[in-house]
Amino acid sequence: MADNNPKGSLFVGEGVVVRGTFEVPEMAVVAGLVEGELNTKEVLVDTSGIVNGRINAEVVEVRGEVTQGLNVTNHLNVRSSAKITGLTQYAEMSVEKGAKLSGELRLIDSSAPSGNYSTSGAESRQNDDDANDTE
Repeated sequence: MADNNPKGSLFVGEGVVVRGTFEVPEMAVVAGLVEGELNTKEVLVDTSGIVNGRINAEVVEVRGEVTQGLNVTNHLNVRSSAKITGLTQYAEMSVEKGAKLSGELRLIDSSAPSGNYSTSGAESRQNDDDANDTE
C-alpha cells in the first residue's frame, strides 16, 4: 500500500473534504474537495475535484474546478472540463477547447526562482494580450 503513495504527496479522494493550508513537497491530486490554500510542486485537480482556495505550484493540470485562482511558476494545463475563477498567474499555459476561465490572467516571469510556491514574493506583469478587456 505504501508504494501507491509516493513520499511527499497528497491524494484527496472523491467524497473527501479537507480544510486548511497544505504544504505538499511533491505532488497533490485532488478528486474531492479542498477548502484552503495548496502549496506544492505539482497538482492535478481531477474532473471530480474542487479547490475552493488558491493553488501555488510549479506545474498544474486542471480538469475540475478552482475557485480562487492559481499561481503557476512553470506550466498550467487547462483541460476542456476545467472551470477556473479568480486571478490566474502563469508562466506558460495551454487551454483545451471547452474550458471555462473567468477572472484575471497574468503572465509571470518564469525565470524567477521557483523554490518558494507562495505568492508573497512573486513578481508579475500584465500580459498585453489579456489587458484589453480587464477594466
